[in-house]
Amino acid sequence: MPDSSPLVVCFGEGMVSLVPALAAPLEDSRTFHRSLAGAEWNTAIALASAGIRTAVVSRVGDDGFGRFLTAELRRHGVDDAAVEIDPDAPTGLYVKELAPRPDGAVDGTMHYYRAGSAAAGLSPQTLESPAASALLAEAALVHTSGITPALSPSARAAQESLFADRRPDRLLSFDVNWRPALWRGREEEGTALIADFARRSDVVFCSRPDAEAVFGAGDPDRLRALFPEPRYLLVTDPGGAVAFDGAERAESPALDVPVVETIGAGDAFAAGFLAGILTGLSLAGSLARGHRIATRALASTRDHVD
Repeated sequence: MPDSSPLVVCFGEGMVSLVPALAAPLEDSRTFHRSLAGAEWNTAIALASAGIRTAVVSRVGDDGFGRFLTAELRRHGVDDAAVEIDPDAPTGLYVKELAPRPDGAVDGTMHYYRAGSAAAGLSPQTLESPAASALLAEAALVHTSGITPALSPSARAAQESLFADRRPDRLLSFDVNWRPALWRGREEEGTALIADFARRSDVVFCSRPDAEAVFGAGDPDRLRALFPEPRYLLVTDPGGAVAFDGAERAESPALDVPVVETIGAGDAFAAGFLAGILTGLSLAGSLARGHRIATRALASTRDHVD
């Protein structure tokens, strides 16, 4: 990437995804393809593909899966200098189960194996490492999500410290990414925490189903009334998206393209929109760029663009 490009730092969990070669129940699946996954990592790769200098701050295990993930970041042009290697905890992974749909697409269900992973060890100290500190000092935008604070108390403390360190020359981007399994038994705590992070962000992404589950409202205008604080608010659904920049409002339908699977499309959409605002596109132009990049994630069972 050219050095003149703004730098985006994505903070969150990277995982290995094992995707079956065929749509079938897991007990009947014999062959799996390995792929990179993790909301912030997917967004980082899509940002790099859009010509934005991008880095990831995270942790992986000292194992083959961790080495695969960092190699994938580098292959896609993402800076992995601030990805710590945990000598003891493993890299998290999930197995995707695919079910065929009548329209020819597939539905994906994720089965997670992430408890005690290296990423659960994210902490304020992770952000204070020399590599992470240097990147954060230069970043024009930091992107994270509602997944990170659910991983562990130390990961929550890390995200809290990131939001506490507000800088006038750096935007904070937050994708709600509600994951009920991560908040099971503490749903009220989770919804309150995510609402707090959203109010303290400059850019907020939220799907309608997540908005209804977390905030009790899926209508974009109602959400804007509930969350006037972020400059940008994006509300997405399979049919399209509504974007707000202050009082300005733009709406755009999703592009009519063949869909293989939808997982990861929201991360790619976020990357496209962020690339738009960082390079001076209008609200409508940034929205259109988000849709264009999202179509690349819809074209495969991978979670990220390639």
